Amino acid sequence: MNEIDEYGSFDFLSAAATIVAWGVIAALACKLYRRNPDQQVGWKAVLILVIGLLSFSFTWTVANTAIQIAVLPLGVWILYFILNRKEGRWKRYRKFAWLGFGANYIFLLSALVASMIGHFVYPADHAETFVSDVREASILSVHPTGNEDAALNVKVLNSEIQTLKQSQIFDDSWYEETFYQEKAKYERFPYVLLDAKPKWGSGARAAIFVEKDGKGLLIQTPSESLYFRSTQSFVLGGEEK
Repeated sequence: MNEIDEYGSFDFLSAAATIVAWGVIAALACKLYRRNPDQQVGWKAVLILVIGLLSFSFTWTVANTAIQIAVLPLGVWILYFILNRKEGRWKRYRKFAWLGFGANYIFLLSALVASMIGHFVYPADHAETFVSDVREASILSVHPTGNEDAALNVKVLNSEIQTLKQSQIFDDSWYEETFYQEKAKYERFPYVLLDAKPKWGSGARAAIFVEKDGKGLLIQTPSESLYFRSTQSFVLGGEEK
């Protein structure tokens, strides 16, 4: 299969979670500032909070979602050595430095919540998540076994999107044809689906290939491969060569 550019859409849940997280952080910062407004300078407090975000983190993947877990407060250490040079300055601003470090966990929590909601709103076992709008879609032959004159039957695909069934992609016949025959002689997915838009707000990125018989879609995301079958072909003129 040829490498193609992946289509990306707006990730509504991640964007909303980030906005909410910043809102919580801003509310906490304002609460800290109002306790002793005469002892602190607003822009300095904001700057210290941002620097406090710096941390040594490690990445962990949960349910196909990469999250960063802050371990060491690098920003707090840097600020301590800078502010502690003048008496009383660290004491006045340290709470903002620690809030900055704690903000990493606010972002972490918001990302986990967004991921959990996303699994229900944009389920990976529904083809519609990745192929929702096909009004401008088309197919392109990317292998010699494909028919260059083949065209996408948009009407059929549009009617089948919601009823496509996820199936097992590997079988004995495909294994034999792929690994024991010359690659140039066989390709199960010789067409690529172009300009098909995923469900709005899903943030789904995928390369989508169409099966030779026009009844299957291979959806390759950055983390997995998904295979869906249709009851009727949505490819016109796709007869085997």
